[in-house]
Amino acid sequence: MAGLGPKPRMNVGPAGGGVQAPGGMPAFYDGPTGTMGQPQSVGAPSQGPPQPVSSPFPAAAAYPSAAPVSSPFPIAAQGNIGSGQPQVQSQNSGSWGASMGGATSAFSFEDDPDNEPPLLEELGINVEHIIERMKGVAFFKKVEAEVLEDLDLSGPLAIILALGTCLLLAGKITFSYVYGFGVSGTVLLWALINLMSQKGGIDMYRTASVLGYGLIPMVIMAVLGIAVSLQTTFGTVVAALCIFWSTATASRFFATANAMQQQRWLVAYPVCLFYTVFSLLTIF
Repeated sequence: MAGLGPKPRMNVGPAGGGVQAPGGMPAFYDGPTGTMGQPQSVGAPSQGPPQPVSSPFPAAAAYPSAAPVSSPFPIAAQGNIGSGQPQVQSQNSGSWGASMGGATSAFSFEDDPDNEPPLLEELGINVEHIIERMKGVAFFKKVEAEVLEDLDLSGPLAIILALGTCLLLAGKITFSYVYGFGVSGTVLLWALINLMSQKGGIDMYRTASVLGYGLIPMVIMAVLGIAVSLQTTFGTVVAALCIFWSTATASRFFATANAMQQQRWLVAYPVCLFYTVFSLLTIF
């Protein structure tokens, strides 16, 4: 421990409570005289009665008694299990169970797959009306005005797809021509019918639907073109019949939907030109 600095100086004088060396000089602390690392003996504790220790926490009696809390779950009565005594439920269990039962029934009704509407109905596709319109085109049946007002594009798209597929099987890749002439002809006829209509006109959606259903005879002619050649006299006769068929049904649908009975044959002329283009695509 030598060489670590000067020894600490103690206070001197009787008033200061320090240690005075002989001759009035200040005394220095020399440190412990024992061997370093050896434990020093500790004196035994004083003999005497143990003193009570006070707790830092207040006594339990200082707190007021808590009020019993009612549980929403049914609680069985206290007693031995298997004693045969009837169990008693809490008062709130009945109302809580009734409310939970009502909520469960409501959720189960919404998630019940048996009560969900069909997928086609959610998409706005009425299969019965589509079949009635197809029958009206194929068999010249009268279609009610309510069915014609509920027009769609799912049926016409299926008919156009069938026409393109039949032409493809006959070796004619004409999908672009079918869609191109179909869109341009629909726009022109929509503008013409709105100029001629006295009821308020017709929208493009319904125009495309009526013209699409009128392509059913063209699909029949395309099916015949897969087996036989239509570039003959037989093909010309079939094409003329299909054009007349399509024109008659489409003009009748337009006249019924827009109250254009007096102008039906005037509308039939541009409609005939529209289906003539598709007959030429089918033959050639």
